[in-house]
Amino acid sequence: MKKLITLFGGLALAAGLNAQSVPMPALSAPVTVHTDANGIPTIVGDSEHDVNYVRGFLHARDRLFQMDYLRRVASGTLAELLGEGALSSDIELRTLGLRRGALETWQHMTADEKDWVKAYADGVNAFLAAADELPPEYGALELTQVERWSPVDSLIIGKLLAFQLSFDSGVVDRTIRLANYQGVGDAVGFDGRALFSEDLSRSAPMDDRISIPDFFESAGIIPVPESKESTLQSSGSESSAKGGWQNLPQLDDAVVDSLNGYMERVRNIPLLGTTIGRAENRAGSNWWVVSGEHTESGFPVMANDPHLGLDMPALMINENIVIRDEDRVVSGVTPPGTPLNLLGCNLNICWGLTNHNIDVTDYFQEDILTNSYGLPTHTVHEDGEEQVLYAFQSYFVNGLGDGEMDNVNRAEVGYDSGGITFLVPRRNNGPIVAQPDSSSAISIQYAGWGASFELSSIRGFERASNMEEFRAVIDNWTFGSQNVAYADVEGNIAYFTTGAVPLREDLQNNTVGGGVPPFLLRDGSGALGHDWLPANEDSTRAAPFASLPKSEMPQVVNPPWGYIANANNDPVGTTLDNNPLNQLRPGGNGIYYLNPSYSELRMARIDRELQDLVASGSVTVDDMKALQANNQMFDAELIVPYILEAFENATGEDAWPGLAQFALDPGVQEAVGRLAEWDFSTPTGLAEGWDPGSPAGSGEPSAEQVANSVAATIYSVWRGQVIGSTIDSTLDALQLGDHRPGSSDALRAFHNLLAGFDENGGFGASGVPFFNVEEAPDMASARDTILLASLAQSLELLASDEFAPAFGNSTDQSDYRWGKLHRIVFSHPLGSDPFNVPNGGGLSDLGEGLPGVARAGGYQTVDASSHSVRADGLNDFMFGSGPARRTVAEMTPGTPNVSEILPGGRSGVLVSPFYTNQLRRWLVNDYLPLSFGESGGESDAVDTTTFTP
Repeated sequence: MKKLITLFGGLALAAGLNAQSVPMPALSAPVTVHTDANGIPTIVGDSEHDVNYVRGFLHARDRLFQMDYLRRVASGTLAELLGEGALSSDIELRTLGLRRGALETWQHMTADEKDWVKAYADGVNAFLAAADELPPEYGALELTQVERWSPVDSLIIGKLLAFQLSFDSGVVDRTIRLANYQGVGDAVGFDGRALFSEDLSRSAPMDDRISIPDFFESAGIIPVPESKESTLQSSGSESSAKGGWQNLPQLDDAVVDSLNGYMERVRNIPLLGTTIGRAENRAGSNWWVVSGEHTESGFPVMANDPHLGLDMPALMINENIVIRDEDRVVSGVTPPGTPLNLLGCNLNICWGLTNHNIDVTDYFQEDILTNSYGLPTHTVHEDGEEQVLYAFQSYFVNGLGDGEMDNVNRAEVGYDSGGITFLVPRRNNGPIVAQPDSSSAISIQYAGWGASFELSSIRGFERASNMEEFRAVIDNWTFGSQNVAYADVEGNIAYFTTGAVPLREDLQNNTVGGGVPPFLLRDGSGALGHDWLPANEDSTRAAPFASLPKSEMPQVVNPPWGYIANANNDPVGTTLDNNPLNQLRPGGNGIYYLNPSYSELRMARIDRELQDLVASGSVTVDDMKALQANNQMFDAELIVPYILEAFENATGEDAWPGLAQFALDPGVQEAVGRLAEWDFSTPTGLAEGWDPGSPAGSGEPSAEQVANSVAATIYSVWRGQVIGSTIDSTLDALQLGDHRPGSSDALRAFHNLLAGFDENGGFGASGVPFFNVEEAPDMASARDTILLASLAQSLELLASDEFAPAFGNSTDQSDYRWGKLHRIVFSHPLGSDPFNVPNGGGLSDLGEGLPGVARAGGYQTVDASSHSVRADGLNDFMFGSGPARRTVAEMTPGTPNVSEILPGGRSGVLVSPFYTNQLRRWLVNDYLPLSFGESGGESDAVDTTTFTP
């Protein structure tokens, strides 16, 4: 079998068609693998067991280091691979306990499910036993062996994906900010609660497009008029803050300090830093599906592009599966380490996913008892004292740099520093993550701590032949909630939601206990009714908590308007009035609550484009691909008119001189003219840039592309300057500069100030002014001055030494090509060349001091490629997340017509020709056709290998 490792390394495929037979005694019947010119296999076998065994073998062959790395991240054993620097990550992840949840999942699985996962693990281990050598990363890490794969390793990779999409440590960040806003507001004389909920952490989106406009009516959800919102609040002093809540109880300094310490720890852990609420590059996705009534072919068309980390190797691999005894034919993409097609199609249906970050994470301040060592022994609840469970942890670290192979030794970690994990049974066995003093602790309750069966749901998707069968398996999915797009060859389109929304005791009683909503630190004593209710008939499989009935989860089938779309936006409208807690469940049975806020800008563009396309009546596959490639910035479309208006006001005869000076500035004049002509697209403007349909080196950009590229640069730099001159400078003046809102919150707050200026006059609901120009005669002049001064500052910055590697200190605006700033490095976990791309994989950095390749896109464009709205440095406009797979599927009967592309290739082995072979297509929004079934695999094959018992 060791000969197979070389034959399947990828190099042999370049020589032409190969046919070979390899013994594999664990199989019950032969399994044939047809591999096409792009390294994509079609795996054909009689049984699921045999196919999964070979699947595991091939995954390990192609992606062993990535699989090992991911299981270790999630399990809290990464330091055994990467050394001392990963120990802090291990402590935090071991404390959170995804591995404990994966073990519990294994214990609750049926015999059939265990066989399904175990066959895959056995295949991985067959590769480990046969391999002559390990991937090159292990040599760099001074390791010669890899721990055997277990079925739980596959389950924990599923847990890891779901965790990244749903865990919200932003509860702590929001609580800290609100506590500080209140404290300073009370001292200085403004409403700190309103500063938080209405000014700087708004639930209301910048645009009001939602996925299901009639959902409240169809599901029986009852909107509560503003005049009656107080009936949803608990007793206590009223506040001007409109959030269905009133006042955060005063927190002890020790609690605030402890929360601050915890937040600093979390920010420094790469995996956890992205879970701080609406973090800069939080995972997202797009999908839309159009009914056959509006397509040229008469068949439904679906598009999907999940947005995840754009690392190297790519997160997914292409795979086509044929299981003869089940008549199962399924094609799509698979996360290495798992035996399933996460996204894909069978011969009857296709499905797509976007993240729905429903609120499934609550942090609690617990009253505790401690022993003589200061370690917690019990939580104190109004129901009585409850014993804390202890999980003892041992950590090991790879001793890198000493030249000794496999030098992995135990690390000394104190009991109160991660050596013991303290578990609170009442919180779904959630951990204590901070201990302010001897009488209090901070615990986390989260839907994903226990057994969950999201992988089993995906397996059910693969097997479903119609909508009823598909819908039936969704109830298994507990956390990592997804908006699921569905289309089938019978002409149906649909949207369903997975995941369990926990029912909180206070919300079920139509109150917000103590005025503290679920998205802030809650009370663990039971006095305010913050506990999750115990399991009921609507609970997902094995979940110990009650959840919202599936009938109340967002869903629609064959809507009369002819299409459905979701891009992580509010699906039904719970946040449109800036209050996510003022709807009631059917019959008034509790507050209907999903999440405090969503992402809106990609949906704003998608929905408008789809409306226009559907109105045309002949939507094509090419139309869907063009929409996936759309790189127009919708925030610019909303905000640029205010810049143009400010310039017009500056040219008026009565303009204040401090404002009028900008009308005479030639640079500002030119920049305003460029913004006025801009179509909000974001081409690179470079011959060496990668744009939709235009590979690097394919020719000089057109004059129109250059003009749009320059405008994109000017606006994007201006955005950071104006956020700094309004939101951030105001907080700095209030001594709250350390408590700034996140990127999307800041932009949403700024837009709200502009859009509501006629009503608010530049003041927040808190009473705080945000357009502060000391000499200005009125707030309108101050606003316009800041808008134009920020433009002048942007031009100065672009000509400065900071941007010299890109623009050479030029003051010629035509030099400010967007691709010089908007770049990407596809980073390997080791973070070094040649594993990184560029400088590996046949691509090179854009230039000296300009790492990465230049690519079209920008903040919250449909073709996702975001950066911070505060970006103001040479490398601040780079991006690291985006479409982990693009696909467009036309539901033609017989075999769906499907195209897809990945940002990488099949192999994670650096020397393989399939390390980056799809990346160039991905960079220009091109696709590969998706093969289905045995005949499709045979016809496309350049290599065929049969594994025989």
